[in-house]
Amino acid sequence: MTYSPNGSLIRFSVVALGIMPLFTVFVYAEIAKLVFPSFFRWQGASPDNAFHTSMVIKAMILLVAAVQGYGFTSALADMGLMKDTPGAVATGVISLVGTSAVMIWLAGMAHVPYRGSGFWLLLAVSLICAVPADFIRALDLTRVGAVSIQDWLITILSIVLAVAAIVVANLLLCGTRSDAGAEFSLTVLLWPPFLANIVAGYLLLIPVLFIPDLFAGATRELILVSLISSAILIPVFVYAYYRVISSIQPEFACNETRSVMLMVAGIQILVCTGLGIVDYISDFPIIPDGGMLIVCVTVLLALRWSAGGKPALQI
Repeated sequence: MTYSPNGSLIRFSVVALGIMPLFTVFVYAEIAKLVFPSFFRWQGASPDNAFHTSMVIKAMILLVAAVQGYGFTSALADMGLMKDTPGAVATGVISLVGTSAVMIWLAGMAHVPYRGSGFWLLLAVSLICAVPADFIRALDLTRVGAVSIQDWLITILSIVLAVAAIVVANLLLCGTRSDAGAEFSLTVLLWPPFLANIVAGYLLLIPVLFIPDLFAGATRELILVSLISSAILIPVFVYAYYRVISSIQPEFACNETRSVMLMVAGIQILVCTGLGIVDYISDFPIIPDGGMLIVCVTVLLALRWSAGGKPALQI
């Protein structure tokens, strides 16, 4: 999504819009696995169960894409950016549903470096491709004095430390990795930050809706509360994954795995909360989200280590 200098919308990334329904449905599918462990066990009980679950998820993705596409094109029509005709709206909806269908196909075809979910690869590529434009925008803001050298130094140092911590987390999980544990390694590292952030948003929505005066004019305070809530929820989701997967694979119920799990949860909290605080105090415009940075670094490590013959997390 691109804006002109005066703030008007001039271009949309259809690919980015197409991948969002996948993310939305996958999030709720992961929450369902944790809330209903029997569903997780049923899914892994046989190839037929896994196939049926996959087909239901794909159908839900296309349905969500249609709903989001209709809302998106209707909003564009209301803004006067496209014709408000049934044909134009239908064309926009079909385009977004088709893009999501292509994303489903690509996610199933992409395996880096092992056979697994290519969704993370698509998500990482969408962020990495946006880096050059964001970098140029940061340089332009620096040139006009909106961003200081201190902001650059703080941001670069924070990202370097975060990347180093993510590499350590990957090494810790690779050390406990087995063929049976590949799925555990992937989910425990990548999903908890996203799930914690989304659930924290829902929890904060309750007082905002029912007690609107509580956070009236307190946007910055709301950001801090969201960061704290996410930091509290991350280890909750890590433990939930450990509990569910160890019930199916008892070899994970050991002190070594629990120690690794605690360290990984700590790294996730440091990365996500740390970058969130830097974004809170800094004027730098392109500080990455902690969860997305974890995904990008893990995908790049998987590519690098697989090329060198080293073990990597299943992506």
